[in-house]
Amino acid sequence: MHEPYMFEEMFAVMAQLGPVMMFWFMVLPALVAVLLLAILYRLLRTREGATPAHDDEARMIQEMYRAMGRMEERVEALETLLLDPDGTAGRARHDAGRDAPRGQGRE
Repeated sequence: MHEPYMFEEMFAVMAQLGPVMMFWFMVLPALVAVLLLAILYRLLRTREGATPAHDDEARMIQEMYRAMGRMEERVEALETLLLDPDGTAGRARHDAGRDAPRGQGRE
Protein backbone atom coordinates (compact mmCIF):
# COMPACT_ATOMS: atom_id res chain seq x y z
CA MET A 1 0.00 0.00 0.00
CA HIS A 2 1.07 3.48 -0.75
CA GLU A 3 0.93 6.12 1.88
CA PRO A 4 -0.97 9.30 0.98
CA TYR A 5 1.24 12.12 -0.24
CA MET A 6 2.66 14.24 2.48
CA PHE A 7 3.46 17.90 2.06
CA GLU A 8 7.18 17.21 1.76
CA GLU A 9 6.58 14.78 -1.07
CA MET A 10 4.22 17.23 -2.79
CA PHE A 11 6.80 20.03 -2.61
CA ALA A 12 9.46 17.65 -3.93
CA VAL A 13 7.25 16.77 -6.89
CA MET A 14 6.54 20.45 -7.52
CA ALA A 15 10.24 21.24 -7.40
CA GLN A 16 10.85 18.62 -10.08
CA LEU A 17 8.09 20.06 -12.29
CA GLY A 18 9.73 23.45 -12.32
CA PRO A 19 8.62 27.07 -11.99
CA VAL A 20 6.08 26.88 -14.84
CA MET A 21 4.04 24.23 -13.09
CA MET A 22 4.39 26.07 -9.80
CA PHE A 23 2.91 29.13 -11.51
CA TRP A 24 -0.09 27.16 -12.82
CA PHE A 25 -0.84 25.36 -9.56
CA MET A 26 0.04 27.92 -6.88
CA VAL A 27 0.50 31.47 -8.13
CA LEU A 28 -2.35 31.60 -10.65
CA PRO A 29 -5.05 30.33 -8.22
CA ALA A 30 -3.80 32.83 -5.62
CA LEU A 31 -4.04 35.68 -8.16
CA VAL A 32 -7.55 34.61 -9.14
CA ALA A 33 -8.62 34.51 -5.48
CA VAL A 34 -7.21 38.00 -4.84
CA LEU A 35 -8.93 39.31 -7.97
CA LEU A 36 -12.28 37.85 -6.92
CA LEU A 37 -11.93 39.36 -3.45
CA ALA A 38 -11.10 42.76 -4.95
CA ILE A 39 -14.17 42.62 -7.22
CA LEU A 40 -16.39 41.58 -4.30
CA TYR A 41 -15.01 44.40 -2.15
CA ARG A 42 -15.62 46.98 -4.88
CA LEU A 43 -19.19 45.76 -5.44
CA LEU A 44 -20.01 45.98 -1.74
CA ARG A 45 -18.42 49.41 -1.48
CA THR A 46 -20.44 50.80 -4.41
CA ARG A 47 -23.68 49.53 -2.87
CA GLU A 48 -22.87 51.36 0.34
CA GLY A 49 -21.90 54.42 -1.70
CA ALA A 50 -25.31 54.46 -3.39
CA THR A 51 -27.11 55.18 -0.13
CA PRO A 52 -25.83 58.77 0.26
CA ALA A 53 -27.02 59.53 -3.27
CA HIS A 54 -30.54 58.52 -2.25
CA ASP A 55 -30.20 60.68 0.86
CA ASP A 56 -29.17 63.67 -1.28
CA GLU A 57 -32.11 63.13 -3.62
CA ALA A 58 -34.54 62.88 -0.71
CA ARG A 59 -33.13 66.06 0.84
CA MET A 60 -33.43 67.89 -2.50
CA ILE A 61 -37.05 66.80 -2.92
CA GLN A 62 -37.86 67.97 0.61
CA GLU A 63 -36.31 71.38 -0.12
CA MET A 64 -38.36 71.64 -3.33
CA TYR A 65 -41.52 70.74 -1.42
CA ARG A 66 -40.83 73.47 1.16
CA ALA A 67 -40.07 75.99 -1.60
CA MET A 68 -43.35 75.13 -3.31
CA GLY A 69 -45.19 75.78 -0.04
CA ARG A 70 -43.55 79.20 0.29
CA MET A 71 -44.32 79.98 -3.35
CA GLU A 72 -47.97 79.09 -2.80
CA GLU A 73 -48.12 81.50 0.14
CA ARG A 74 -46.58 84.25 -1.99
CA VAL A 75 -49.07 83.70 -4.81
CA GLU A 76 -51.94 83.87 -2.33
CA ALA A 77 -50.53 87.11 -0.93
CA LEU A 78 -50.29 88.58 -4.43
CA GLU A 79 -53.84 87.53 -5.21
CA THR A 80 -54.98 89.20 -2.00
CA LEU A 81 -53.15 92.41 -2.90
CA LEU A 82 -54.42 92.53 -6.47
CA LEU A 83 -58.02 91.54 -5.85
CA ASP A 84 -60.31 92.66 -3.08
CA PRO A 85 -63.43 90.56 -2.26
CA ASP A 86 -65.45 91.87 -5.24
CA GLY A 87 -62.42 91.95 -7.54
CA THR A 88 -62.45 95.69 -8.30
CA ALA A 89 -59.21 96.89 -6.70
CA GLY A 90 -56.88 95.26 -9.20
CA ARG A 91 -58.95 96.38 -12.20
CA ALA A 92 -59.30 99.94 -10.85
CA ARG A 93 -55.53 100.33 -10.63
CA HIS A 94 -55.07 98.84 -14.09
CA ASP A 95 -57.78 101.07 -15.64
CA ALA A 96 -56.39 104.20 -13.94
CA GLY A 97 -53.19 103.81 -15.93
CA ARG A 98 -55.15 103.67 -19.19
CA ASP A 99 -57.30 106.74 -18.46
CA ALA A 100 -54.35 109.07 -17.89
CA PRO A 101 -53.59 111.34 -20.82
CA ARG A 102 -50.66 110.09 -22.82
CA GLY A 103 -48.82 113.35 -23.07
CA GLN A 104 -48.93 114.16 -19.37
CA GLY A 105 -46.56 112.66 -16.87
CA ARG A 106 -43.76 112.38 -19.42
CA GLU A 107 -41.50 115.34 -19.47
